[in-house]
This record gives sequence, structure tokens and C-alpha cells, in this order.
Amino acid sequence: MCDGINKSAAALLILLSLPWLIIAGPAETDLPRWDHEAKLGQPLFAIQTYQRFTSQPEKVRLDVVLEVMNDMLQFVRQDQEFIASVELNLSISSAGQGQIDRQVQYLDKKVSSFKTTNSRRDFLVGVFSTDLSPGRYTVAVVLIDQESRRRETIERKVDLSPPEPGWRVSVSDLMLARSSEADTERRLPLRPTVSGSVPDESATLYGYFDLLRRDPMEVCRLSLSVYDEDGEECYMDSLIIVGGAPLSAYFMPIRCSKLTFGRNEVVLRAESDGDTAESRTFFSVNFHGLPDGVRDIDQAILQMRYVATEEEIRRLIDTFPSQKERRFIDFWNENFQAPGEIVNGKMIEYYNRVSYANEHFQGSRDGWETDRGRILLIYGRPTEIDRHGIDEYETPYEIWYYSHLGKRFVFRDEYGFGEYRLVNQVW
Repeated sequence: MCDGINKSAAALLILLSLPWLIIAGPAETDLPRWDHEAKLGQPLFAIQTYQRFTSQPEKVRLDVVLEVMNDMLQFVRQDQEFIASVELNLSISSAGQGQIDRQVQYLDKKVSSFKTTNSRRDFLVGVFSTDLSPGRYTVAVVLIDQESRRRETIERKVDLSPPEPGWRVSVSDLMLARSSEADTERRLPLRPTVSGSVPDESATLYGYFDLLRRDPMEVCRLSLSVYDEDGEECYMDSLIIVGGAPLSAYFMPIRCSKLTFGRNEVVLRAESDGDTAESRTFFSVNFHGLPDGVRDIDQAILQMRYVATEEEIRRLIDTFPSQKERRFIDFWNENFQAPGEIVNGKMIEYYNRVSYANEHFQGSRDGWETDRGRILLIYGRPTEIDRHGIDEYETPYEIWYYSHLGKRFVFRDEYGFGEYRLVNQVW
């Protein structure tokens, strides 16, 4: 107890000994040092869950798809190939029953060239499937890289429900795939994608879904539309189905040549004898290899204020739209060279920090614009963070230490709204 009190008191004395001076942001012409070597890191993998139909009315099928970029895997050379190996552990639990399912998979990813091991457009994909009763579940996936032993866990809450009462037609969740090849026995696409990111203009994505009909002989009209960020329909395809099995799986293509950069919404609609059903999902168009967290190119350019001058930012903003992505990439490659990298790793690191700041420091402003966000973007993750003032009797404050740089920053939540202001920096 005494040690804890002394430690808190010592930290408070350090804080009180520092002048409470608000530090202004860097002058527009005075670029701060950006420590791109201080890696923030990014998630090892991503997952998505999909509710599907089964032939058993009392059951619902759950598919869990995970995706790992080659760049996040640890490859080792074996003869003329490079191989990465992972262990995948799935557990499903519910509040009333505890763990109700557990599955383990061991997967290998083999590539023929060292360059491909650093690819952000090639993936290792894993799929788990199980049939469950309708209800609410917690899904946890643990991935262990067998070479580096890096381990990461992702959890999701899922609510599984049967079709609405009185239905005549129903569609499952919409899964995106990179080809129209299917594993017919498992009713799964061979190349599902979690990110749905479109890397080139010639690409075609495929919407994959279950169609459940009460009377297969009734005419069923399917339409698949893609809407851009402004809500404008930029792609549409349709299909009419008569006959077949009551439960079937289908692909519908999404031609990407006319799509533009940004986040797109896919809407699948089914109509039969006056009854309609709908399913939605999202994907992003990214022809030039922008970081995954970039959704708006103009916003991404404005977020470069810690690595670019005001004049450089204005020139990029004023660039003709069709050239803006390429000019953006060119800026990073010219000013922060990353020889041998397919995608500029320094650019990726910078926007990893932007995403982290927006997720953890959001307040009256976007997280990257706050004082903590600014320091994170410039210097990366602190060596140590000292947090104080959790109870109601003390003004919350944090001390960020960068031991390798000989720097210390003090942030204070002066107004109690969770937006910490930089009040002192020690060099």
C-alpha cells in the first residue's frame, strides 16, 4: 500500500514541477521529426461472420472467414518455395451454455518468389462453418504464426435469427469472393474475401449468397446494385430464377472497371410473389495500393500535415481527381523511399497511426487532430504511459515516455470530457 501511495505521490510531484504551458502545434513551415521506425503495428488478420441457411428449419449456419495478408506472415524458405504456417483456433460460446463449439485448423501458404511474401494483395484464407440454434453468440478466433509465434485474438458478437414469419423468399448474408469458383460440398466460394478491396480496374468481385424460396416454381427476381459514397448507383446486375431447389447458393458478378476510389455499398434484393428480402455489405476500390484505413483520398491528404508542407498538401488537393491517387502515392515514394517494397511501408505505418488515433482519441475532433493523436503520428507508440486521476478527486492526466528519444510529454484532461491537451513536453 505504501509503495503504491509513494509512486502516485512521486508522479504527482513530477507533474506539479512542470510548467503548465499549452504547447501550440508545429508551425506550417516547421516540419516535426517523423519517427517512421517506431512501428505501431497493425492487426495480424481480419475476420467476418456470415449467417447462412440450412436444410434444418431449427438451425442457422454460421460461416467465419478470416484473411491474412502475406505481408503479415512469417515465411521460411524450403527448397524452391517460401512457406508460412499458422494455427487457427475457433471457439463459440453463449451466455447460457458456455463454450458450445471449438475447431482447430492448421494452414500453410506457399509462394514461389520472395517478392510475393511481402504482398498486400495476396492472402491466406481460412473458413470455419457450423450449424447453430438461433440466438446470440460470442465468436473468438485465435491465430498463431507457427514461425514467429506471434499470437492474436479477435472476438465478435453475432445474433443468429431464422427467416421472418410468413416469408416467401429470403436471402442470407452477402459474402464477397474473388472468383466464381465454388466448393459445392461445403457451399462456399473457393476464394472468399474479408476486406473486399479491389486492387485493379480489371478485377471482378462476386457476391455469393443463399437463396431460400418457399415455392421454387414462383418467379424470383434478383438484383444486385453497387452504390458509391454519394449514394449514386454505379453498377447493377439482375437475374431471374424459376425452378430448382428451395435452398440454393448463387454468384452474381460486380464488374469494377467503372468504379472509383472509395467505399462502396452492395445491395442484394430478392422479390417473389410480392415478398421481398434484402442483404447488404461493403467493399473498397483501391487501384493504387493505398493503406487499408484510407477511405477518402482528400481526407488522407489533409492528414499529411505532419509530413508535408501546406503548399504540398494544397497541390495534392488541387490535383485532377483521376490523377490524385497516383500523385499521392508518388509523394510518399519520392519523399519517404522504401526500396524493394511493393507498397510503401512508411505510408502504411503513418496511416496505421491515423487509424489508431481516430479509434482511441476521438472527441470533439477526429483523434488524429488531438494533441495525443499528433504526438502519436509523429513519434509512434510511447515506450511507457503513466496514467493518473482515475478517481473523482484528481484531474486525469497522462505522461508519455519515449525513452529511446529522451522525450516526455504530459497530457491533461482539463475539462473532464476525455480530450487530453498537451500541457508540457520535456526534452
